[in-house]
Amino acid sequence: MQPVLRIEGAGAERGTTFWLRDINLTLEPGMLMGVIGRNGAGKTTLFHMICGLSRISQGDLWLKGVSMKQEPERCKGELGIIFDDDYFRLDLSVKHAGAIYGRYYEKYVQNDFLAYCRQFDVDVKQNLRKLSKGSYMKFQLAFALAHRPGLILMDEPESGLDPVFRREWMNLLYDVRKGGCSILFATHLTEELEQYADAVTMLSKGHQIFSLTMPELEKQYKIVRGSRVQMDYLNSRLIGRRKMEYYEEGLVQEDGRELWVDVKVSRPGLADLIYYLDGKF
Repeated sequence: MQPVLRIEGAGAERGTTFWLRDINLTLEPGMLMGVIGRNGAGKTTLFHMICGLSRISQGDLWLKGVSMKQEPERCKGELGIIFDDDYFRLDLSVKHAGAIYGRYYEKYVQNDFLAYCRQFDVDVKQNLRKLSKGSYMKFQLAFALAHRPGLILMDEPESGLDPVFRREWMNLLYDVRKGGCSILFATHLTEELEQYADAVTMLSKGHQIFSLTMPELEKQYKIVRGSRVQMDYLNSRLIGRRKMEYYEEGLVQEDGRELWVDVKVSRPGLADLIYYLDGKF
């Protein structure tokens, strides 16, 4: 089965400045891949490149085997978009917005859109401007699913939402993935990704630090904790290091060698990886 999304050596630039460089990742059907990194890392630019809003200046990307460079309109038909920005006319009702914007998608079915709205408890008669943030997200998801995309892009849609709704939202996305739709999800809320993501890509200042499945990530990086003397002994192998109240901590990359010192070893959280790996390229 071919990947839903494949990016090889792709980059994006504005003027003479590269905003992204040498991005390589693969997303299989039904997978949720998180995209992490600090503000300005390039997450939104990556999404704009996949959508065709930023020109691909090197490499290429393929959606279900179709090249974005060669057939951009076919690629865009495979995308569902859930962004924090308001790209729908807010003076329209939910039902009317679906009918108007659905014309731009060959596979869009209005009855499917209305059925998803009922399933997600979105009032189709309500004006978009009057929807709560959570309901507006559900409206976007209903619209995306109604044109049967292979990939849904989500650029930090959860900011400002309460924890109860975020859990409900992630459970909803789990059901979407069971139908074979893949999700690329940029967020600062790394705890959710640790629970739900199949893979993670990290960006830093427009560069890709890694793109790994969760099991690969767990094997490749380790947090080590010990005394200052122990950490001095390991210093040449540490990617980064910091002093805590009662011990020191560092990040190591697995290379098959024994640590040869009695330190505590644990799996790093995604927030740990951002802290230690940001700028390491």
